[in-house]
This record gives sequence, C-alpha cells and structure tokens, in this order.
Amino acid sequence: MSNHTVIGSFGLNQISEFSRRLLIASANPLFREGLHRLYASQWNAQNVRVDMATTMEETLNFLESRQPDLVIVDHDDKTINRGEFLNRFVTGEMPMKVLLVSLASSEPIVIYNRKYLTAAQVEDWLANPWDE
Repeated sequence: MSNHTVIGSFGLNQISEFSRRLLIASANPLFREGLHRLYASQWNAQNVRVDMATTMEETLNFLESRQPDLVIVDHDDKTINRGEFLNRFVTGEMPMKVLLVSLASSEPIVIYNRKYLTAAQVEDWLANPWDE
C-alpha cells in the first residue's frame, strides 16, 4: 500500500505530474509526520507529492518508481540501511538531493546534491566551486 500525500490546493485526480517529489524514509512515525507537518504549510502552494517509506524495501521501491527530487532519511533508523541507501544514491543516475537527519544528535545535517552539468557548465563551476 502506498503511503503518500499531495500538498497543495488541488485534488489528486487533477494532477498527472508533480513539480516536486519528496520521500521521507523512517520507521519512526513521529519523524515522518513531524517533518511532513513542519513543511506542509510552507509547500502548500506548490505541486508536491510526499511519499513516506518505513522500510528499506519501500525506500528503494519509491526511489525507482517515484524518482524523488528530495529524500530525507532518518539517520538513526536501523530499518533503513544507510550504507545500502548511499550506495544506491552514488551508483544511481537520478538527480536528487539527500538529507541525512538525526533527531538524537546535534551534529550538522548532511546534504548530498547530485547535479548533472555540461562540460561548459563544469568549467564555469570550477572557476568558483564554493559559490552556490
């Protein structure tokens, strides 16, 4: 059974494509629902599909079937194999951003951002790679 939500002032049947796709991966319902509620009001005017995975299998299935733009992973969740997940992210080809978030730690949040650039764009980027 798919666990997803559509954020915005529109019905599910009115939308065939979503401009943004988010996946929240955590077995902890407080983590999943907390993040969803925290950002839902900010994303209300956007065409966002939010999928929530509770297992590694669901997470990998959503990565393939939904191709999310942003994945938020519960860094502390033992049901989500971080090594396997990150290996899939590194070897995959889908452009996406991944946030590893820990509720149990005050460590900084890790963001991985896969970008695809042409050779000319890489040349421009290398002129100042620290300027985003």
